[in-house]
Amino acid sequence: MQQFRCAILGFALTFGMGLAVAAYPDRPIRLIVPVAPGGAVDVVGRIMAQKMGAALGQNLVVDNRPGANYIIGTEVVSKAPADGYTLLTTAGGHTINPVVYKKLPYDTFRDFTPISHICNSSGLVIVVHPSVPINTLQQLIDFTRANPGKMIYVSAGWGNSTHIAGAQFEAMAGVKLTHVPYRSAGPAVTDLIGGQVPLMFGPSPVMVPLVQSGRLRPLAFTGLKRSPQLPNVPTADEAGLKGYESTGWYGLYGPRGMAKPIVDKLSDTVRQIVQSQDMRERLAQLNLEPVGSTPEVFAKFLKEDYERYVAVAKAAKIEPQ
Repeated sequence: MQQFRCAILGFALTFGMGLAVAAYPDRPIRLIVPVAPGGAVDVVGRIMAQKMGAALGQNLVVDNRPGANYIIGTEVVSKAPADGYTLLTTAGGHTINPVVYKKLPYDTFRDFTPISHICNSSGLVIVVHPSVPINTLQQLIDFTRANPGKMIYVSAGWGNSTHIAGAQFEAMAGVKLTHVPYRSAGPAVTDLIGGQVPLMFGPSPVMVPLVQSGRLRPLAFTGLKRSPQLPNVPTADEAGLKGYESTGWYGLYGPRGMAKPIVDKLSDTVRQIVQSQDMRERLAQLNLEPVGSTPEVFAKFLKEDYERYVAVAKAAKIEPQ
């Protein structure tokens, strides 16, 4: 009799979970974007919110929570219910932060459910304001060698990929820059366009249209292959900084403990979206490459990316704050 009751209970739980997953989502989903509007993560997050909302039949409401290199918004998700109604879109700073910060208000690997690796950025764009009398990467290197610390570069925050790229540049070129971190990419780019600051190692989704419109001057691309959107811009490797490479990525998470059927449903949705012809073309315009991985593959990638940044931070002599 006891075995019969257990079997009935197990069936009821399984049946109930099946109904819950079948109904999911039955109300709007909050998508936390841990940057200010206008940053690259915001651009990717809003595109995915629109596409996923249409695919799932429920709105994904973008909730911008900028600050501290994604930490503020990411903490919100770490403490949210694991019911699939609070999700997080973020980027490489997620695996950089445990390398460059002594203490975080969450555990990067324990407190989140990886859902899907959305897409990759094949590189950043090293740009200056057009008023800056520097036209090539070599001229930037020459100037910074002759004037240690006088060239300012801005980033989307301490530990952000736009900061790490600059630190890598300093280490490999043997120069000294002055780093000014912002709360997120949007405000940094605004000041760069306005001429208040001279230099940025900027995210492709934001930089490409600004370069194409002539509002910023490109010096180099940080991938090992030229950007198809900026074919006349040399890579940093081509421009004389041999072996220099800085790339990025974007992914989707939920809080720890999400039900696997819901995770799989969201992951499948992401994969279908990013592999569609329409989305591939849209991502290509932003210099992004579609991925759409399974949760398991994404989790493995995150661990490997963390280890990569441990090595990068050590080489660039970045001390945790």
